[in-house]
Amino acid sequence: MAFGNKVPLAWRNLTESKPRLFASVAGAAFAVTLMFMENGFRNALLDSMVNVIERLDGEMVLVSPTLYTLAAPYSFPLQRLVQAGDFPEIESTSPVYVVTRTGFWRRPDTGEQVRACVIGYPPEDDALDIPELKENRDLWSRPDTAMADLESREDQFGAFEPGMTSEISGRRIEIAGTFSLGINVQTNGNIVMSDRNMMKVFPELDGPSLMDRKVTVGVLQVRPGADLDRLRAGLRAALPPDVRVLTKDQFITQEREFWDKVAPVGTVFLIGVVMGFIVGAMICHQVLHADISDRLSEFATLKAMGYSNAKLLRVVLMQAFYLALLGYGAGLLVSVFLFDWVHRATSLPMDLSRNNPLAILALTMVMCLGSGALAARSLVSVDPAQLFA
Repeated sequence: MAFGNKVPLAWRNLTESKPRLFASVAGAAFAVTLMFMENGFRNALLDSMVNVIERLDGEMVLVSPTLYTLAAPYSFPLQRLVQAGDFPEIESTSPVYVVTRTGFWRRPDTGEQVRACVIGYPPEDDALDIPELKENRDLWSRPDTAMADLESREDQFGAFEPGMTSEISGRRIEIAGTFSLGINVQTNGNIVMSDRNMMKVFPELDGPSLMDRKVTVGVLQVRPGADLDRLRAGLRAALPPDVRVLTKDQFITQEREFWDKVAPVGTVFLIGVVMGFIVGAMICHQVLHADISDRLSEFATLKAMGYSNAKLLRVVLMQAFYLALLGYGAGLLVSVFLFDWVHRATSLPMDLSRNNPLAILALTMVMCLGSGALAARSLVSVDPAQLFA
């Protein structure tokens, strides 16, 4: 039914009382916002845990067979990376050293020790595809220098500025410059330094010889046109079992699946989405049930005039449909503000476009329409005489 002289009955029912309309939309919007935020936190968690892996400038990687997440790095000997470089399909190789548990930055202003993720590799290798690191490799190639992530939590690390000096795990370091990468839920700041400086700060990574150095990730740049599956099979056959060969995409998938399916954090946020749906369904059911109860005489009149149960059900479902649209719109607007606020407050990659807005809309429709159908059961199961009684 079009707008004009003939306003849909469902719309009239929903908007007749402005206070009730506001309360109904606010309830639905709360559920929508809760689903958006829980799903947003889940995706931000997963995205943040792979931000370093996504920046690796290579198509394949070597990792320890015991490495299940980069947040708990395990190592393999540098010799395996050298052996992989002998394959004609490999254009170049680069060792990447990652320390997440024993790297501590001392704030110059307070002297507080803050745990950081420290990443090291030969600057000339450009192992990380980050423009600031590539453009300023001469600066952080110098002894006792490092680059700091501007997106590190300033409330914990302080403000990073080029030229400032402090300590990383007890060794004096100068911040040669800054870059942008982003934090994750395990570490609130990132520092990158050369492999030579890395060995000075963390001598436990070094070995009796160069080939025994403890590499976290070996980055392999593959020549254009090479068959990655065939190359991976060849590397697995040629290298000892103390190293595992993965494509970059496989490495990203492994990391995301660990945090999403193995670690409890991803599951907790998924449960939050389900709880938001259940809460919204309960709110919508109460709203629509109360509205039907207040309008029993009107519905009785319609039934006496010849309205079938199907037509009455359609009125209620259309009312639920309008409520879903209004609630979704209001919840989406609130979520846009909250996503931006959380991103600025925490530096987590909160991106609304990556959180399936259409899927949330579909859930909202199911939530409201299902609640409407349940609320209408008492209406369509009685006759006009009973309604007027």
